[in-house]
Amino acid sequence: MTEKTKSTGLRYQLLSWGPCVAKLKITDEFKNLLLKEGEASSTKEYDYQTRLAGILQKEFRFRDYNVLLPYVDEFLKLYTTIFEKWKGVPFKKPPSYLLRAMWINYQRKNEFNPPHDHADDLSFVIYLKVPEEIKKEFKEYRGRSCGPGGIQFVYGDGNRQAITYQSHFPEENDIFIFPAWLKHWVAPFKADVERISVSGNISSQVPLSSLKKVGENQWQPLKNAIGDYDS
Repeated sequence: MTEKTKSTGLRYQLLSWGPCVAKLKITDEFKNLLLKEGEASSTKEYDYQTRLAGILQKEFRFRDYNVLLPYVDEFLKLYTTIFEKWKGVPFKKPPSYLLRAMWINYQRKNEFNPPHDHADDLSFVIYLKVPEEIKKEFKEYRGRSCGPGGIQFVYGDGNRQAITYQSHFPEENDIFIFPAWLKHWVAPFKADVERISVSGNISSQVPLSSLKKVGENQWQPLKNAIGDYDS
């Protein structure tokens, strides 16, 4: 969109650059459902630690995606609108994606996620519980990284005139949605508490071999998501 300066009347346009990362808020209803289902899924049967990059002891795949799908569909619908505005081009056909994986993370003292990316097309992270001790630790931090308990997205090269990263300290009910290939990492904290978050991956296609291995129940279609533009 073209803007005009008040002082000179000159027009200018700021170009969008880099990946589309959106920060939204989920409802308390969805948060409470995730906490309930996450607790029920926190068993050896649903252990997900060997599938993930995190240096965390407690990570579990959700036992049933069906109860979560209506809520996931809603925030992906909003992301679709955000993406269209960011891109400046409307979709030529409605996008349709699949919830491929969704898991809950219980992050404790000194645990962290190293720089990594995800498979599939989109990823998201939702923050369910952020103890006051971590907030206090973050406020007292004086460094220039994302800080204790922070999340940082890293993209592109350039000198310090270019913005190559975004750092955020998450609050409860925050959700970040971003391209799955976008590198990100989560800093550790020293407080002897537990922070709870949920992560997930969205895909536009699922190999038939994978469907046969895990069963059709794991892959559920979503009515709204973000897809590729026809060139």
